[in-house]
Amino acid sequence: MRYKKTDELFMNEAVKLARKGIYNAHPNPMVGAIIVKGGRIIGKGYHIRYGKEHAEINAIKNAKTSVNGASLYVTLEPCSTFGKTPPCVDAIIESGIKKVIIGVLDCNLAHRGKGAKILAKAGIKVQIGILKKSCEDMNYAFNKFMRRKIPYVTLKVSQSFDGRIADFMGRSRWISSLKSRIKTHKLRAEADAVLAGIETIIKDNPLLNIRHIKVKKQPVIVVVDSSLRISLNAKVFENERVIIATTKKASKIKIAGLEKRNIKIIILSEDKNGKVSLKALLKKLGQMGVGHLFVEGGGRVLGSFISEGLADRFIGFLSPLIIGGEKSKNSVVWPDILNKRRKNLGIKMHFKRIKRIGPDIMFEAIFL
Repeated sequence: MRYKKTDELFMNEAVKLARKGIYNAHPNPMVGAIIVKGGRIIGKGYHIRYGKEHAEINAIKNAKTSVNGASLYVTLEPCSTFGKTPPCVDAIIESGIKKVIIGVLDCNLAHRGKGAKILAKAGIKVQIGILKKSCEDMNYAFNKFMRRKIPYVTLKVSQSFDGRIADFMGRSRWISSLKSRIKTHKLRAEADAVLAGIETIIKDNPLLNIRHIKVKKQPVIVVVDSSLRISLNAKVFENERVIIATTKKASKIKIAGLEKRNIKIIILSEDKNGKVSLKALLKKLGQMGVGHLFVEGGGRVLGSFISEGLADRFIGFLSPLIIGGEKSKNSVVWPDILNKRRKNLGIKMHFKRIKRIGPDIMFEAIFL
């Protein structure tokens, strides 16, 4: 279907609006809406925060004049069921809007196309597919979560020019610059949960929360700790929501003590190495509503996600620093036997973005 140039311009404005919800809309998708009447924009709205009004409702509320007879440009198909809020299709019909231009249909097969059909049945003209790729691509995490019911997995590493994350003594502060660290906090804010392995918790004792920017809600902190070695004084316990993924090897007494502190303990199956099964972990986190998981290490945790084919995206900060040494820590680690079994060298990725962040280079790559 051919669209007018003005349709693309208005939808592009809706896409820009949608992106404003990047830190607070998840696990819901980012959605933007523009209401146009007489060739002029009379209302704008986006999904500001999870659990609050959707973009279409905000656009109607923010309209400077009556929306009766107007056109609505919305990046994602309006919802047709009750959730945290009433169905948007009902409000659109009641408003008197006569045309709805939709960027992309809902990727949830249980709802896909239903909203559009309800609007059409009510006598509203519906068009679908304008700037479809832009509307779909910005909700990559939501789309995977809806289709597979497991989180989208982003891996993050800060490494030296020679691929090290610490020297042989475990020193790692600071490999990346302050600007890169601030960017990391922004990346955390895009996710529902931040994960680290027990080795990182023991050696670095990180908080793993979001600082430097304001957010309405901190992410869930997930610690992978197969034997429950975590210290009761670990800084991560300063966060409001903490999950520890462990196995049956964990001390029942220690589990009881942590649960009294409102720490969520999930006992999962073991992989062939006796560690927490990451596949089981992703399934469990999906059931708990985690749609986007941000993994920060260490090297063996990153290596496990990659070698098991569980990672979707890899973001790295490359510092102009050489650590060297024979026993320095590599950024990604897995058993050499896995490489021996492979016919080809390594695991390939596709670079999506490369940019300067202060003195560092940030790269974003997608696994093929």
